[in-house]
Order: sequence, then structure tokens, then C-alpha cells
Amino acid sequence: MAPMRYAAFVLAAAGIFQTAPARWAPALDAIERAVATSTRPAIVVAVTDREKTLGVFAHGYADLKTKKPIAADSPFAIGSISKSFTAIALLQLWDEGRFDPQAPMATYLPWFAVKSSFEPITGHHLLTHTAGIPNYRADLASMPFATYALKDFEPSYAPGTHFWYSNLGFQTLGYALERIDGASYPTIIQRRIFDRIGMRSSTAAIDDRIRARLPVSYSRWPHTGDYVEEPWFEYTAADGSIVSTAEDMAAYARLILNRGAAPHGRLLSDRAFERLTTPALDGYAYGLRVRSADADTEILHGGAIAGFGSQLLVRMNDGVGVVMLSSAGDDAAMGRWIVDVVKAAARDQPVWEFKSPAPQSAADWAGVFTAKDGRTLEFAVDPTEGSRLTLKRGNGIAALTRVGLNAFREADGNPVAFPYAFERRDGRVVEVARGGDWYTRGAYSGPASFDVPAEFAAFAGRYKNHNPEGGPLRVFVRGASLMIASGANDGGQRLVRVAASTFRPESPDFNPERYVFDSVVDGHALRVLVSGMPMYRVDE
Repeated sequence: MAPMRYAAFVLAAAGIFQTAPARWAPALDAIERAVATSTRPAIVVAVTDREKTLGVFAHGYADLKTKKPIAADSPFAIGSISKSFTAIALLQLWDEGRFDPQAPMATYLPWFAVKSSFEPITGHHLLTHTAGIPNYRADLASMPFATYALKDFEPSYAPGTHFWYSNLGFQTLGYALERIDGASYPTIIQRRIFDRIGMRSSTAAIDDRIRARLPVSYSRWPHTGDYVEEPWFEYTAADGSIVSTAEDMAAYARLILNRGAAPHGRLLSDRAFERLTTPALDGYAYGLRVRSADADTEILHGGAIAGFGSQLLVRMNDGVGVVMLSSAGDDAAMGRWIVDVVKAAARDQPVWEFKSPAPQSAADWAGVFTAKDGRTLEFAVDPTEGSRLTLKRGNGIAALTRVGLNAFREADGNPVAFPYAFERRDGRVVEVARGGDWYTRGAYSGPASFDVPAEFAAFAGRYKNHNPEGGPLRVFVRGASLMIASGANDGGQRLVRVAASTFRPESPDFNPERYVFDSVVDGHALRVLVSGMPMYRVDE
């Protein structure tokens, strides 16, 4: 089915201001103007201090088809920000003497196990993404069997050694939380957090009962950049099932700003809040990232699910928090500017207007690249638009669209076409590849020929699993490497062999994800298991 395409839209921002000190007015006015320039289908931003919400700003449409305006109190799925709610509920149980983060997870969830000779995986390991287990099973999204299936997984390093983000880890924590507390996850989060801090419009389950309340969510069609609707699916696991409003999330930001204290009493003890916000590895604490910035401590997390994007950031010393909710991913540049402007207002410093980042010149990627067999690709800068790259096509010119940091594609709508993926050496662009086709130019000094293992031909192909979250996986050979590409705009990542038909992504070298090819018929593998998730060969 062809994707639905939508034209650009304009809608004035709706701002809701609370009573706030006069020094906040310039910053809130500037944020309102910036939000009004957003090209996202829908965006809502909230700003809070330690005591109250200072402003909520909404812009866009809840549905691009009907042009229904988004409201400031519209609910959004917040994705992985849900993880910190799970962590807080478990730390409350720690305060109650019913959960020990340092105890083996099997203490609380007896059916959790992995094949391992290392020390047991604890709650602390799962809460800090240091358990060494894979990230996700899209085919088992929000299903307890995703955790149960880890019994067949063999970690390649001891828990606590490396940071590897794992949604499966927080799903597991959610099932343990339910078993300890004797209730469903939505009930626990409602009783322990929402009700106690006044999050009156939030729920901890993305299910059919709330579908009509949510905005339509979108992603960018990779071939044109148009917004297309994301498929609907229910989600109820503890790594990303919360739906909330900007006002409710501002109340949550205040809980963090006040170190676990709410208007009607503490949710967390001082020791529990310290545990919540003390990083283990890579700046990650318990469901939250923590970093030092501008003589302050920033506590933050983002979220993404089914097209929805969210950001939560608080600055502890400045005493301010920012929430950004969107129906089509987040706007990193605007989000960073909002934080900087809020920081300036908190410090009684001048504020400034938001400016969209200027497009990068395409000159870095321009030039002639040559394949081993003599074929060439000639890229040039569009003389009428310096940020656009073009490709010579016989006597014609094809305009390219930038779809990644170093990736471009032709707007031909071909769903199986690869983007042009450029690679740098010492800061200079020296290679470009399109799937298995590989080209270099003068600055390239690497090998020109390769010995390719014969069995790689059996693994190359396109694989699918019909789940709503994942697209096809493409496997191909480039040089001497077996490559994977998991999205239409993914130029590919090298695989490293760890056993006869088992591979891991090249980076990082401790990567726990595994790709196992099997069921070889007539010289072609019919299946690849991606960290346990089966994907099946389909014709190109």
C-alpha cells in the first residue's frame, strides 16, 4: 500500500501561562514564538520551576487529515521516560524493605534466567543497563515471553562490565515489580506515583481504551520526507507504556527537582533518591541519565514509541525543568535551545530568539568516486542551493535528499533501494557505498580487492518479520564484510563472525546482539535470528 502524503501546515501556537515572576516573561514569550514555528505535526512544551508550571505551549494538529488542532492538555505516549517511573516504584519497595537492587533478579522473578557462568544479574544491573542482555524483541513487544526467552541467551561478558541499553531489562523489572507488589503495572504506577503527585491525566498502559484520546502519530517517509501515519499497537510493558500530558510531566519534573518530595509527602527517601540519580556507567543511573553541564547537574531522558517522541530535562541547581512532547519524534535543536533559554532566565541573563540550524554545505561529499570495475559516481553541489547534493545521471542531474549524517538518497520511492552512504577517514570523505556497490576516490588508501567467504552469498538477502514496529532487515556483502541495514536510510553496519553462522555488529566490540543465519535451502538462508527474533527471507 502506498503511503499517505501530507502537505505542510501552519497553525498559531496556543500558550497557557501560569502566574510567574516577571523575569520569566521574555523566555516564555520566546519559547511560545519558537514552538509556533515547528513543522512537527504536533508539539507541546511545558516549563516548570520547583513550585509550579510556568507555561505550556501547543502547536500543530492532532490529526493531519482532519486538521484538528492539538490542545495543550493532549496526552502523548512518552516512551522510555517510563523507565524512571518503574525505577521509582522499585525504590519505594526498597524503602519498604521488599526489594534489594543488589539481589539476583531471580529472587523476585524465579522464571528469569540466562545461560551464564558469570555472577547473577541483579536489579541494579537491569536498572542501569549493565546486565549484558539484548535491547529488544519487536516481535514480542510488551509480552512476558520476551523476558522468558532470555533463558536461551548467553551473555558474552559479566554483568556490570559494560553499558548496553536494554528495553528487555526494564520489561523484566516491570514483571518483578508486579510480582512483588501483587498488582498490575498500571495499577502500581497509578497508586504509587500518579495519584500522589497529581498526574490526573496519565495512564501506564497504551491500550485500545485510550486510542481515541491520543493524537495520530507519524514518522517520515524515508524517500520523500513526508509525514506518514504510524501503525497502532497496544503496549503495556514497564519500559515504555506511559501516556501523559505536558502539565502532568511538569509535575513529574518537580518531583525530581524536589529530590523525591511531592506536595503531600515524600515519594522517595533521601537514600532512594540518591540511588535513583547516581550513574553507574556512561552517565546512566536508574532509568535516568545524569550529567554535569554549565555548573549544574542535568537529569534527563528521552522517549520514542510508535512515532511519538518525548524529552524530559531538569537542571537541579537552577531549579527548572522542560518537557517536550511530539507526535513525530523530537526536535533536538529546538529542545536544546529551550533548555538554554530557560537556564538563562533562571540566572537572570538575557534570552535570545530560536534560529533553525543552517543547512550544511554539500561540498564535503562532492567529487568523483570510482568502483573496482571502473564505474564512476559523480556528485556535485547544486549551484542554486549549496546544501543540496546532486548526482550526475548520463546527461541529466538527479537531486539527492540528505537522510543521515553522511547518507543521501534519490527520491525515487523505491522501497528496496539503498541510500548513498559516505565514509570518512581522518575527517575526509573517501568512500561511498550503495548497498554492496562500493566506490572510492583519491584520498582512499585501503585495500582494493578482498577475499569474500563463499557462505556470505547464502546469507545476503532481505528479511522480514510482520510486527508493527520493525521494518525489513537487509543483508549484503561490501568488500570482504557481511553488512546489515535495518532501515530504508541505513547505509549498513559491518558484522563480525563469532561462530560459523553467528555474527555480531562490529561496534562496540562487546555488542551483545547476535545474528544467527539458518535454514539454508538452495544456497539461501531462509531465516535469521536477530537476538532471538526470527526474520524470514523475502524476494527483493
